[in-house]
Amino acid sequence: MEIQQARIVLRAKDFDRTTQFYGETLALPRLSSWEREEGRGATFLAGAMVIEVLGRTRDELGDLRDEVYDYEGPEQKMMVALQVPSAQKSYEELQFRQKNIPGGLRRDVDGSLLFETHDPDGVKIQFRES
Repeated sequence: MEIQQARIVLRAKDFDRTTQFYGETLALPRLSSWEREEGRGATFLAGAMVIEVLGRTRDELGDLRDEVYDYEGPEQKMMVALQVPSAQKSYEELQFRQKNIPGGLRRDVDGSLLFETHDPDGVKIQFRES
């Protein structure tokens, strides 16, 4: 089996706020964006992985169309783990753009330096020094 790309797909409660988090707060390069009848989307490059954010589409009046989105406990369902060369440097860069990073830098049981934050929908984002 040949896998050409790994992609995490997230359904955002507030598409604009979530894409701003990944694009501006985490400063991930935006690869693409689209808005279609069935919904909006954007992809961001995170190392060798792509994070795809999906959002509800709007009706002809500009109101969000009702769709079934599961917002119960994403922090229980998944975590996005990002390996970085320096957790300290990544922490300082992120703290410049997002003042509240709960927990701060810490050492994991294996000795790795790491820190965690959450996206606007509660998905845990972990930065671990490689």
